[in-house]
Amino acid sequence: MAKKILIVDDEPDIITFISAVLKENGYSSISASNGIEGLELLRKEKPDLVLLDLMMPKKSGIAMFQELRSDPDMSNTPVIVQTGVSEVTGVDFRNFMFKQPLRDEKKFVESTGLTKYTIPDGYIEKPIDPVELIKVIKEVLKDK
Repeated sequence: MAKKILIVDDEPDIITFISAVLKENGYSSISASNGIEGLELLRKEKPDLVLLDLMMPKKSGIAMFQELRSDPDMSNTPVIVQTGVSEVTGVDFRNFMFKQPLRDEKKFVESTGLTKYTIPDGYIEKPIDPVELIKVIKEVLKDK
């Protein structure tokens, strides 16, 4: 049975593109256009992986990511962040996501060095290279 991947992105062309790449590589996909829909589908469909854009209307990918990481029923679902934020802002968002703890976990981070809620399982920059996308998905899902 094909592994199911939830694509959360507000750009229909991106969803169409990623869906086609996933299908060509043996994955099934479902999609949502914002974080609210994404969380609903995540709870209902229980996908194997989430591909998550950060900048979206209604509920951003950042807010969705934090909510799913803090919910015990969803917290173990792997997430690959896909964003063009670095290109737009000039901020190295990969390092920002990996180094910035939530306010309430400051002591946890100071004692362990870990940021268990703020670390995505993978990261890919837009525009998305299909070969890189599949490589990151396989690494995260430990597929061969």
